[in-house]
Amino acid sequence: MKMDTSSLCEKAPHVGVAAAAAVGIISLVWLCYHTLNGTRSCGPRVWPMAGMLPSVFYHLNDIYNWTTQMLAECEGTLRFKPPWMSNMLSLVTADPKNIEYILKTKFGSFPKGAHYQSVFYDLLGDGILNIDGSQWERARKSMSSIIHSPTFKDMMIHTIQQSVESKLLPLVDTLSRTGEMVDLQGLLVRFGLDNMTMLSFGVDLGSLTATKAHSEILQAIEEALDATVRRFILPSVVWKSMRYLGLGPEGKLKASLQIINGFVASVIACRRKKVRRSDFQGQDILSTMMRSEYEMKDEALRDAALNFVLAGRDTTSIALCWFFCLLSKHPLAEENILLEIRQIRRNRAKLSMEEVKEMHYLQAALAETLRLYPSLPINWKQARKEEVLPDGTRLKKGSNLIFPIYSMGRMEWIWGQDCADFKPERWLKGGVFVGEAGFKYPVFNAGPRVCLGKDFAFLQMKWVVASLLPRYRIQLLNIDRISQPQLGITLGFAKGLPVTIHPRH
Repeated sequence: MKMDTSSLCEKAPHVGVAAAAAVGIISLVWLCYHTLNGTRSCGPRVWPMAGMLPSVFYHLNDIYNWTTQMLAECEGTLRFKPPWMSNMLSLVTADPKNIEYILKTKFGSFPKGAHYQSVFYDLLGDGILNIDGSQWERARKSMSSIIHSPTFKDMMIHTIQQSVESKLLPLVDTLSRTGEMVDLQGLLVRFGLDNMTMLSFGVDLGSLTATKAHSEILQAIEEALDATVRRFILPSVVWKSMRYLGLGPEGKLKASLQIINGFVASVIACRRKKVRRSDFQGQDILSTMMRSEYEMKDEALRDAALNFVLAGRDTTSIALCWFFCLLSKHPLAEENILLEIRQIRRNRAKLSMEEVKEMHYLQAALAETLRLYPSLPINWKQARKEEVLPDGTRLKKGSNLIFPIYSMGRMEWIWGQDCADFKPERWLKGGVFVGEAGFKYPVFNAGPRVCLGKDFAFLQMKWVVASLLPRYRIQLLNIDRISQPQLGITLGFAKGLPVTIHPRH
C-alpha cells in the first residue's frame, strides 16, 4: 500500500505551530501558578510580566500601612521589581544608615532627579523644592538669609499672634457656642494658608472667612496638589498624553494653575509698584526678594514665593489634626499638656514666644505625633551613578530611591517594641525636650536639605495648641471610623476630620 506523503507534508507545519502554542500556553500557566502560589521570601507578590505594580495598585487605598508591612518583612529595604521591559528601577528603604548615606554622606550623588522634577514642574517650577545642584544652593542661601533675618522672625511671630488672637480664636469661640459640627482639617488648612500667604506674599488671604475669590484659590491649590500626586501613579507617557489633551486630572491641573498663576501674577504686579515707594517697609519674602541687589523676573519670584506657601500650607495644619486625634485617645497626655500650659502661662492675657519655648512636654507630644503621622510621608531621590548602600544594596545609575517616613516610625528595630504607641515621654530627658537624629527621624528632611522652616513649624503648632486647648475641648465625631491615611502629598484625612468644639470649664 502506497502512503500519501504529500498530505502529511502539508499538515506538518500546522501541527508544529499548534504544538508550540500548546507548549507556550502550558508554560505560561505554570509560570502564573508558580508565581502566584509559590513561596516568596519577602515583599509584594511579583506578577508575570507586570512585576510588583498590580500589588501596588491593589493596595493604593492603604498604601502607607501596606508599605510598612512589606518593609518589615524585608528588614527595612525592598527592591521594587518593575513590569517587563520597563526601566522603573526603584528601591524602597527605611534603614537610617542608608538614609544618612543618601541625604548627607553622598548628598551630591542623590539629587531629586529628572522624574521627580518633571512631575512637579508645572506646579513648583524652578522653586527650591524642585531643583538640584548649584541652582538649589543659590536658592537655599537666598531663602535662608531671609528666613533667619531678625526682621522676618519678628514678622513670623507677629503673624502667628495676630492670626490666632484675631482670627482663629474668635471663629472657634463662635463654633463652641453654636455647637455645630465643623471640619477641623479644613479649618486648620485655611488657617495655615492665611499664615503662609501673609509671610510669603504679604497678603491677608482671609481664608477663614472664605470669600468666593479666596475659596477659589484654596480649591485651586488643593486640586493642583491632588492632580500632581496622581502623576506618580501613572507612567509618564500616560499623564503627559493626558496633559497634552487636557483630559482627567491633567485638565483640572491646567485649570487650577490658571487660577493660581493669575493670583500670583496680580500680587507681584501690585507689589512691584509698592516696593518702588521709599516709605514701603514690607518684610515678606516677595518684598524682600524684590529689594535684593539682583533683579528677579516674575517667573522666579512666583516660583520662590509659591514654593514657600506650599511647603508650609498643609504640613503644620495636618500635623495638628493628627495631634488632636491622638489626644482624644490619650487623655493622660492631654492632662499633662494642659498642666504644663497652665503652669507656664500663669493666667496672662496674651501668649508670648518665651512662654511657648518653655513648653517641653507639648513639643514632645507634637514630635511624637509627627513620628507616627509625618505630614510628608515619603521622600524621593535618584542615583546619579552606580552606588552601594551601607546595607550592601547595589544601585544602578538612574535608580529611584524612596524612603517612606511613615513606615520608619513604625519599625521595631528603629524605635523599639512600643513603636506603635503614642509616648511623648520618649522625647524627654529630665523634663527637657531632646530631639532625635535626623536620619532616624527625617520628618523635616535631613542633611544639607533639612527644612528651613522646622523651628517655625513647631512654634506655630505650639502656639495654636497653647491658645486653644486650655479654652476649648475638641470632640472628634465617629473617631473609630476615621479612615487611615491615603495616598497623597500630605498625610491628611480623605474626608476631613469632623469635630464639635465645646468651652472647657
